[in-house]
Amino acid sequence: MPRPVWMWTLPLWLAVTALGAWGLVSGQRAALRAAFDLDARVLHRVLSQRMEQQETVLHAVSALLTQDLPAGTLRGSVQTLIRPYRQIVAVESCAAAGCQLVAPGRAALPLLPFSPSPGPSVHWPAGSGARYALSLGRARVWVNAGALLPARDLPEEPLTVQLFRPDGGALVLGQAAPVRHAAWAFSVDKRLGTALEPFPVRFERAYAWTVWPWGELLAWVAVTALLAWGLARALIVRARSERTLLDERRRAQGIVQASTDGIVVLDAGGVVVQANPAARRILDGLQVGQAIGSAAQFQATLSQAPFDAAGFWQARAAVALPDGTALQRGAQRVLVEGGLTPLTGEGGHLLGRVLTLREVGPLQQRMLAQLDAGERRVREHEATLTHVSRLSTLGEMSAGLAHELNQPLTAIVSYGQASLRLLNQAEPDLTRARQAVQGMVTQAQRSAEIIARLRTLVRRAPAQRVKVDLVQAARNILTLCQADLTRLDVQVDAPLPTAAFVTGDPVQVEQILLNLVRNALEAMAGVPRRHLSLRVRSAETSWALTVQDSGAGLTGAALANLFQPFQTSKREGLGLGLSLSQTLAQGMGGDLSGENAVAGGARFTLTLPQWTGDPDS
Repeated sequence: MPRPVWMWTLPLWLAVTALGAWGLVSGQRAALRAAFDLDARVLHRVLSQRMEQQETVLHAVSALLTQDLPAGTLRGSVQTLIRPYRQIVAVESCAAAGCQLVAPGRAALPLLPFSPSPGPSVHWPAGSGARYALSLGRARVWVNAGALLPARDLPEEPLTVQLFRPDGGALVLGQAAPVRHAAWAFSVDKRLGTALEPFPVRFERAYAWTVWPWGELLAWVAVTALLAWGLARALIVRARSERTLLDERRRAQGIVQASTDGIVVLDAGGVVVQANPAARRILDGLQVGQAIGSAAQFQATLSQAPFDAAGFWQARAAVALPDGTALQRGAQRVLVEGGLTPLTGEGGHLLGRVLTLREVGPLQQRMLAQLDAGERRVREHEATLTHVSRLSTLGEMSAGLAHELNQPLTAIVSYGQASLRLLNQAEPDLTRARQAVQGMVTQAQRSAEIIARLRTLVRRAPAQRVKVDLVQAARNILTLCQADLTRLDVQVDAPLPTAAFVTGDPVQVEQILLNLVRNALEAMAGVPRRHLSLRVRSAETSWALTVQDSGAGLTGAALANLFQPFQTSKREGLGLGLSLSQTLAQGMGGDLSGENAVAGGARFTLTLPQWTGDPDS
């Protein structure tokens, strides 16, 4: 790194580092001083309040002694009065003959002759240490100054508190917090705010060297060193950047010169400043310093309005040449395209303009050839997509038929097997056999209706819009699935209302409900507790039927692709049931949604519009 850079960077870094370090240390000292002053003010207020409380107790005891109360009542009242104040160690009732304890003291009291005084006074007996007496009339209250400030009242930060006698300055209370090798020490002298007990008090606090902001100081030194290094580095990089900028300018100049499009740089007055070889070729005879209006003479063709030369050359925003613009080049007219782009400075003032030009003739020939090849590929791709679409439609229809017909065909087989068992009995039960045969006929008719509905769905024909009882449809499905419900020992909870009329297709409604109930039964096949809940509720202008099971619920992947075709978690499933059910529900003006229930299991909600008497409403 060049020596001259460090000759002025190093002193600057040292000065800034020293100034910042002084600021950090001063700020830390000011913060600690403020914390000390706050703690001193709080403790001073606490001690002053203790003195005021003692004087209040003195006046209260004096008042009690003037009422000639029985000894037991007086003793109980005084003990209740002084119990909250640990510094009050005893209370005496004095007379000329001597003093008598009203409240027993916690230690032996020093001798203090009685001298009646009309106003409150303070007495310090000889050898009493930190104990002194407050007197008023016959009342005498003994106070232990050493208990005025218990440890629980001291702040968390160690603080030295010293309380002195007002008459001679002797120390009566000392809470010391010594610190070795102190870096800073703060102290303040105050006087307690009471006229009777104006004790001088001193608060002191010392801080060791560990309170200095060493981390901030090290960080400041590191940051300033990094900034100084960065500044020196920036000066070096600046020189390199200037060289790089020159190289970039040369590179950009080379790109402009190599471009096959004509590029002309103009000043604010429309005079040519720079032009690449392509521009010189397109604008035959173009010279630097020439007015662009005389070199580039654009004309309109028959397919456009007259060319506004003045508006084009004086444009303050980017403007393109109109389609079909021709350039008059001697006796020849050449079709060109391009535009004019203004160059503005930082303040928005115009620096100049850039004109770009290209001849359209050769470009049009290349584009027409590419367009012809592209159209041919599009036609071939369209034919392929049409074929694939036909195959996809046929596959979906076949899969849908297989999925939807599986349930009624299963019911027909079950009814047929039941009929055979009933007829093969020694005494055939013809009534139940007829019911089973009638069930087979009903399911066969249902199969025919399903085929008709699926054909309608494939043809995108509108569904029927008739009055359908959603409650009756739910009961029909529960009846149809009763055998499976009994086999799996499923507890059904279906407190359904009397009726819930919706607008829809009765076959499609039952298809959706049957699919939801079958899915619920399959989800509960492997769980010990099987509970199926059906609820029907009114939701403004629609009815909502909820089917909830007690299975394991839906996984995150299943929820993300719940109604996507061919997405299933079943081993032999096709993934069409929920997709077709949602399509049917939306075709009837409703919707089908699914989620995990809070109590566990999956919950699906079918919403259909309420019947209003008008199928088209």
